[in-house]
Amino acid sequence: MEKRREKLIKAFLEKNSQINLSAIRDEEWVYVKHILDALEIQNVFDLEEWMQVCDVGTWWWFPLLPLAMEYPDVSFVWMDSVRKKIDAIWDIAKQLWIKNIELVRKRAEEYKDKQFDVITARAVAYVDKLLPRTKHLLKQGWVRILFKQVDEQERWDLEDLCHSMNLRLEYEHKYSLFEWDIDRVIYVVRRLGGTWKPM
Repeated sequence: MEKRREKLIKAFLEKNSQINLSAIRDEEWVYVKHILDALEIQNVFDLEEWMQVCDVGTWWWFPLLPLAMEYPDVSFVWMDSVRKKIDAIWDIAKQLWIKNIELVRKRAEEYKDKQFDVITARAVAYVDKLLPRTKHLLKQGWVRILFKQVDEQERWDLEDLCHSMNLRLEYEHKYSLFEWDIDRVIYVVRRLGGTWKPM
């Protein structure tokens, strides 16, 4: 395992012992369930060095920190309203010399400073809440990348939202990280032109 990833895992487990971030307390499982899951994005989308990525309400450090480490020339913005999450991520980013992230203590719907090429969201909210709340963050023609558990009802709701919000479900990637894992899926959803119609 690459040394910086090992440091990330150890830092996560140390912080986890202090503020209980996760029930996972084993190095191998942090690597498999969190880091490998974050890097699964490489099977669905190519992040280019000129892109600006916003990770919305990430499940603590993932996928933000593994992606920032993997793509040091890509700019990442992370936003969440919970101060202890911001502080924990900032501490680890400094320890690991991760310099390509900006942390914003705001809810996604409150952030108006700029728009992004890519929005990532892992285990944040159901699509009927997530997509409307982040609609203003995404540049026209660009994509949201949603890390989800497989849920047929949510997929149907996503298709309905695509019709009403001028979006296109461009790619659906189902995968498992290990034997007997839950069924996971990554959706790549592109913003098309025009205006969206609230449901």
